[in-house]
Amino acid sequence: MSLCDPLVFKSVFEELNTAVQRFLLSKGISLEDAVDHTQESFLKLWKNCSSVPREKAKSYLYKVGNNLIIDGYRRTKTSLQWKSRQKERVEKIDGQYELEMSEFKNRLQDAIDTMSRGSREVFMMSRFNDMKYSEIAAALDISVKAVEKRMHGALKHLHDKSILKKG
Repeated sequence: MSLCDPLVFKSVFEELNTAVQRFLLSKGISLEDAVDHTQESFLKLWKNCSSVPREKAKSYLYKVGNNLIIDGYRRTKTSLQWKSRQKERVEKIDGQYELEMSEFKNRLQDAIDTMSRGSREVFMMSRFNDMKYSEIAAALDISVKAVEKRMHGALKHLHDKSILKKG
């Protein structure tokens, strides 16, 4: 009697289904996973019915079910390792970014502090207060052309201090 005969396969399923589930549950997995793995085990048995003798069906099902559990643990372990590496990478990048930003802010503040008063005033109003050149000119009671000249001086100063790069 071959397992490929639907009636024989059905009788093997009815005979071993509960036993395979119990075996898989004894391995510490959830009932839901045990049911799923049991179904997958029987599916593999059906696909390989011509190469598995009837008397070896039980050990075959146990072996396939156990391998499914092991594969699941490996996938979970690999996934956790990957997530851990990604978290470490992000933390490293975040830490490096924060350090670089802190250093940049210090260099920028030093460069601003060493600008001429007029250039510093125009730069701060433009970049930190988001004012337009015409608004700055009105606030300082100077021409827009004077604002442009002072801003040019501020940006040149930042470039000379290696705060800004040409480009």
